[in-house]
Amino acid sequence: MESIVLTTPFRVLEESTSSSESSGSDPTNAVIFVGISLLLGIACRHVLRGTRVPYSVALLVLGIGIGSLEYGTHHGLGRIGDGIRIWANIDPDLLLAVFLPALLFESAFSMEVHQIKRCAVQMILLAGPGVLISTFCLGSALKLAFPYNWSWQTSLLLGGLLSATDPVAVVALLKELGASKKLGTIIEGESLMNDGTAIVVYQLLLRMVTGWAFNWGAVIKFLVQVSLGAVGVGLAFGIASVLWLGFIFNDTVIEITLTLTVSYVAYFTVCTLPILHT
Repeated sequence: MESIVLTTPFRVLEESTSSSESSGSDPTNAVIFVGISLLLGIACRHVLRGTRVPYSVALLVLGIGIGSLEYGTHHGLGRIGDGIRIWANIDPDLLLAVFLPALLFESAFSMEVHQIKRCAVQMILLAGPGVLISTFCLGSALKLAFPYNWSWQTSLLLGGLLSATDPVAVVALLKELGASKKLGTIIEGESLMNDGTAIVVYQLLLRMVTGWAFNWGAVIKFLVQVSLGAVGVGLAFGIASVLWLGFIFNDTVIEITLTLTVSYVAYFTVCTLPILHT
């Protein structure tokens, strides 16, 4: 999260462009690869229509196959392979900053309020105590199984990173199979909430690993600032955007732009507020 603040998209784009130019790569190949990928995705979905093969799984297999052809045949895909390598070398913080706010907002916006109310208890249990139990179990397994002589803090740190699940393929598969709406809401809602829990656990353990002198009062203060502070920022931006939209009538351009902009502004505000990172 903090590295996003230190890395601006313009600087990353300039560095990635200069590195691609210095290596003889054509930046337009990256766009060509995106276009071909979309065409392959459309063709894959059309071919699999009416079959029992999950579309998301087929896309995963297709992507692995294309990557294997490129990296296993010594740049044998030509301009497509060049586009693959450009995307593979792009700064991950840039991809995170561009796609994550919109994806989180879309996932939260598409959920039904009455379903969330029905499943709130299950989601909180899975995203709160469930993530903590998973962090402890994974950290203990890493500490006892790996011969690296890691400290407990380091093992739990990696366990916290691995505890944040992302069931995008699972949710898509449930929708395709017509599974219970309640089950899909629990899985998707838990995924949204466990990201926040995992980030808080990660930041706390990272400070412990880096030698942060703490006591229980400091730990409680940190948890309250990070968790409640982020929720407060989200509520503030949500209320402000709803009030603003109330003054707009029949102007879809402003409504869509404002809705999308608020998701990014709220995300980067949470990332940059000092009170949420001290």
